[in-house]
Amino acid sequence: MSLAIIDDFANATTQLRAAMQAADLSDIEQAMARFRTALDAVQAVGAWRTDPALKARVGQLLGELQSSRMLALLMSDLTGQMHASAAAREMNAPQALYQPSR
Repeated sequence: MSLAIIDDFANATTQLRAAMQAADLSDIEQAMARFRTALDAVQAVGAWRTDPALKARVGQLLGELQSSRMLALLMSDLTGQMHASAAAREMNAPQALYQPSR
């Protein structure tokens, strides 16, 4: 496994985060497809666990991945709040099918 696969995964992560920050649904969908492909490539090989240089590079990505996960959770929470606010104002608005557990 080469560093190129890890670098492609890092670039896909950066692209996805930028799309989420821009809140552009089309860009998010495209970036998500690229992210899935890059993640599958890293998982398929798995040899990065035994190569110290590759393992260090993946370790560097963990912070960015955690930050992206937190951004996705924040966006999800904001969307839920906006939906609840719209539903409270308009009785005919579609209602949530479930309530998230806290």
